[in-house]
Amino acid sequence: MKGIGVDIVEFERIERVLKKEKFVDKILSDAEKNVYYDLKNEKRKMEYLAGRFAIKEAIYKAASNVCQGMSFSDFSILNDSAGAPYLAAPNISSLMISLSHSKNYVIAFVVFL
Repeated sequence: MKGIGVDIVEFERIERVLKKEKFVDKILSDAEKNVYYDLKNEKRKMEYLAGRFAIKEAIYKAASNVCQGMSFSDFSILNDSAGAPYLAAPNISSLMISLSHSKNYVIAFVVFL
């Protein structure tokens, strides 16, 4: 194992920073923005954004040497047909992602093999 990363995000924190201009553009890739803007429910949009933020923080912690010089919007986290998140871009091999939501929090766990 080369690294592990974990991040927990409080939904209330995302709601506060979401009011800031360009927050979505700083966090989401173009592919992720397509998914985000297609979501109809505001709570689901906030959960999606918080989840992507948590995953990207965890990726930086697990694979910091690979992520140098990259911004959050350079990473694209999509979902497979079963709903599990995966790193679609950039191509970092051997990266495993787990994401879990509760009423007030989202937690992401990343393993870099």
